[in-house]
Order: sequence, then structure tokens, then C-alpha cells
Amino acid sequence: MHPNPTAFSFPSSRFSLRILLVALLILANGMAFAQRGNAQEPAPENTAAATESASPNSTPPQDTDEAADQASPVAPQPRDFNAWRPLAAMCLGITVVLGLMIGLKVHAFFALILGALVISCWIPLDVVGFVKSPVPDVVRNASQAAPIQIVNRVTNSLGGAVSGIGILIAMAAIIGKCMLVSGAADRIVKSALAIFGEKRAALAMMVSGFILSIPVFFDTVFYLLVPLARSLYRRTGKNYLLYLGAIAAGGAVTHTLVPPTPGPLLVAEALEVSIGTVMLIGLCVGIPSAAIGLLAAAWLNKKMPIEMRPMAGSGAAAEEKEFTVLPSLPMAIIPVLLPVLLISIETIFSTMVGKNPTNENIQTIQSWLKLIGSPNLAMILAAIFAIFLCWKVQKHSLKALADHVEDALLSGGVIILITAAGGAFGGLLAMTEIQLVVKSLFEGNESGGLIVLVVAFGLSAALKIAQGSSTVAMIISSSLVSSIALPLAASDNLGFHPAYLVSVIGSGSLMGSWMNDSGFWVFSKMGVLTEGETLRSWTVLLSILSISGFLLTTLMATIFPLV
Repeated sequence: MHPNPTAFSFPSSRFSLRILLVALLILANGMAFAQRGNAQEPAPENTAAATESASPNSTPPQDTDEAADQASPVAPQPRDFNAWRPLAAMCLGITVVLGLMIGLKVHAFFALILGALVISCWIPLDVVGFVKSPVPDVVRNASQAAPIQIVNRVTNSLGGAVSGIGILIAMAAIIGKCMLVSGAADRIVKSALAIFGEKRAALAMMVSGFILSIPVFFDTVFYLLVPLARSLYRRTGKNYLLYLGAIAAGGAVTHTLVPPTPGPLLVAEALEVSIGTVMLIGLCVGIPSAAIGLLAAAWLNKKMPIEMRPMAGSGAAAEEKEFTVLPSLPMAIIPVLLPVLLISIETIFSTMVGKNPTNENIQTIQSWLKLIGSPNLAMILAAIFAIFLCWKVQKHSLKALADHVEDALLSGGVIILITAAGGAFGGLLAMTEIQLVVKSLFEGNESGGLIVLVVAFGLSAALKIAQGSSTVAMIISSSLVSSIALPLAASDNLGFHPAYLVSVIGSGSLMGSWMNDSGFWVFSKMGVLTEGETLRSWTVLLSILSISGFLLTTLMATIFPLV
């Protein structure tokens, strides 16, 4: 489900040369336009203070907060605006990303960085940042207008994205790895089987996948649970596809709806919504969606019963792996529940008392809860406990613990880079002022909120089908949707809490998973299914999850708008 590193695969030298020439022409044209745009579009009054105070050799702001500090609080003034420029930049940027990933099989990180650079070439050189609040707007500084801004904007946006999601994803990777090697993941699965019984083993598989995919990447969860599904088939001699589908239904839902997995985490950052709120909405949408997925898996199992086939290679060795000692269920589940509880307590308390309570005692409590419920601190505490489990239960040495953390960071580092590159891509897209183009389509429209939900779902689904990665689909679509949603939310015209858009985009990223998705091949190879069987089972199941997630989110946003 998350993007995997891929090697460069160039079709032919002549074809590659043509692509390179076209790319150079686009970059040259964009840089020329940026220089013209810098001369033609004077800095508005809201950035006059920043322009006068900055020196010619000063560096651009490192994040949007610094950029906001440099700007005056005066509302932005109207100015001449060419709508075709942001549209051209957006189309070229998306074309570069999808063309490189689909056509040339370029790694997602490299493709997103190049796409961000292409977009940056079409932005006037005096644009040095973008602020999302109180009113979304670009930050201009004429004294810093220079060609180096084309690169600086990308690096600053990348750094800002890493600061928002880097610790969370790194800690999630450590938690996932330590849960696997400490036996905590095995304990959760076996306890679920003991609670639900063998007759309801599919439900146990779904619940296990649902819980484990919150801190652990989907591919790893599926790899962990498939041996149990195969063991169940050996006992019962039936329902093999049901067991596989149950694991997929539970794992795929939380992978795309519940932080700290990278996709929903970055969408929450792009839409400026609380991670705690996203977690609660994701769980409320994810639980019934997973139940619908379980029913769909049962239907598929009846329509196309499949017998289990022998597994070769490393997968066969995984089936023989057993722990001699396992932690207790309460100990095993703490790394999953601890961050959810800490973040949720702070979110619920702030919702009850408001953002700015007048009572001093309540203010003190709220300030401490903000520390305890900080997503970064909550995930660090959970990671420390997960490492402690490895030492306490499996008696791993300090060297072994260090190796576990290093292995986790090697895989988590790739995800951090891809996700941050997506954040940079979205940041550059915002600097083109694409939000001004789309704002007029929804402003003053009572049905605007519903249209935004449909647009968000459609964009995410189309991008997922086109390039295969759920995470990349969520990253790009959130960049586009935020330009629509943030102005509407600021003017109270959205009609529901922006956190619902995270679930809608996540649901869309499940649509139409086929051969360009790594999850498709994990399901196919680990389940020992043919490509045709995988298309008729996995692809159909995830499409059902996608539609059900969209409908459930729309229903919740209508009944409980939270605004």
C-alpha cells in the first residue's frame, strides 16, 4: 500500500532524450515566466513590512510560521491575477510526477521533488512562502527575489513537512518493528482468535488487521497474519479467501484512515486539522467500513472459493516462526492504545472547554494536556514502551534493541522522505495561488461542501488508479483539495469539519487497486493467488471499502458536521 523504492527503467535512449529536451524547455519557459511575473505582479500591501526589513542576502523563511511573522496582519489587497499560470503549473507538475512514476518507473521521492521544482519555476521569484491562517495567502518579499528562490522554496517546504511528520512516522516504524519482534503482535492475534473462536476466525483476522495496521505498515501486517490464515484453512479446509479478505479489509481501512500512517498524517497537516480529531473520525468511519469489507469478503468467498496452494521461498519459512514466550494482552496492546488515548484525551478536553477558556485552572490543565497529548510525545512514549517489551519479554540485548531500531528507521526513513516530498509538492502548488482559481467555483454555494467531498474522493481515486500508491494519491489530492477547502473553512462556507476530508481522501485512495499497486502483489504472492484471482477479489474488495468509506463519511459529515 505504501510506495516502495523502484529502479529507473528507461525505454530507449532516443525516447529519454526527447523527454529530457521537453523537460528543459518547460523549465526554461517557467523560469522566464517567473521573472516576468516578478516584474509584473507587485508585492501587495500585506508584505510591505517584510520587503522593507529584509536584506538582499537574507535567506527565505524556513516555514510558514516564520513567513507569517514577517508579514503584516493587514488583509491581502486585490491585485491583477492570471488564472492560467497556476493552472499550467498544476497540470505540468502533476504530469511530471505521474509521467516519471508510471512511464519511467522513477522512485516516488525523486518524482515528487522534480514535480515541485517544475511548479516552482512558474511562481514569481518574490514569493517566499505560504501561510494557511488566518487567511490562506502567499508571502512576498521583493528584496529576496532571485533565481535561487526556485530551489529554496522546495527545500524550505520539504523541511517544513519533515518537521510536521518526521518524528511521528519514525516512531510508528519503531513501534511496528518492536511489536513484531517482541511477540506483541502475535499475542493480539491469538487473543482475538481466543475471544471470537474458530467459527468466527474471519472476524478475529479482521480485528487483528484493523488494530495492527494503526502502528504497522499494511504490507508487514499482511505478511504477519497470512500464516495464521493458512493455518486456519488447514484445520477447516474451507474459507481461505474469506480469511485473506478479512485481513485485507481490517488492515487497508486503518492504513488509509487512521494516523500515524503516512497518508492520513500528511492530509491532516495539509488541511490543518487536529490529529486527534482525524483519529476519532477515522475510527468511526473505519469500524463500519471494515465490517462491510468482512461481509464483502464472505460474499467473494462464496462466489469464487479458492483452495490454499503451497507457498515457496521465504514465505514458507515465515509460517514456521513461533515465539516461546509472549507478553500479556494488556502489555501487548499498550503501544497501540497509548498514543490514541493520550491524543484523544487532549482533543476531547479542548473540544469541551474551547480553545481559549477564561478560567485559570482550566487553562493550566489544558496547557499540560497539550503537552501530554502532543502527537510527537505520545508516539515517543509508545515507542519507548515497545522497545521495553522487547527487552522485558524476549530478553533482547542492548545491541539487539539498537538493531531493531535501526531496521525500523531504514524503512521508516524512506516513507518520511516520500511523504515530505509530497508536502513540498503541495506547498509549491499552494504558492501558485491555485486556491484563487478554484475558490470562485464554491464561494457562496450552499452545496459547496458536498461538492468538495465528491471532488476530494474523485481526485484521490483517479490518482490511485493512475499510479498505484495510496500514499502518493493522498498526498497529491490533499494538496489540490486544501486549496479549495481552506478558504471555504475560513469563511464558514464548508459546512462540516475539514477532518472529514481526510477520511474521504483516504477512502478514495483505496479505489481500483490493480497491478501498479504494491499491495496488489503482496496479496497475490503471499496468498498464492493468480493475477486474475487477485483482480476479482482484492481489487473488488478494496473498491467496496472505498465506496463504503466515502458514503459513511458523507453521512457523518451531514448528521454530525462538528462546526
